[in-house]
Amino acid sequence: MSGSVDIDPESLAQAGSRLATVAEQMATQLQQLQTAVTGSGNPWGGDEQGTLFAGLYSAVLGHAMESLASHVEQVGYAAAGLAQQARADVQADTAAATRIGNAGSGVGR
Repeated sequence: MSGSVDIDPESLAQAGSRLATVAEQMATQLQQLQTAVTGSGNPWGGDEQGTLFAGLYSAVLGHAMESLASHVEQVGYAAAGLAQQARADVQADTAAATRIGNAGSGVGR
């Protein structure tokens, strides 16, 4: 199997930057969501049923928030990975160009 892959490091870096912006927006919106769902105090009351509901609600809410936070974190990791790959590609291209230039001039023999 043969073929080639063309990677544009600038495009890769831009995608990483855009994805980082999305991660930041997600984090802000998650914080706003958490404030909205936890800011209402105890609307279900303090009786036995309200207390039971509050316990279940809090457990489910905690798990949901952790899951959403994990997604935000993964988007952030992906953004950082794209930026890192773009830098690595530029470095590899620069090193290869230097080796080719040196081979053509007789340096390094």
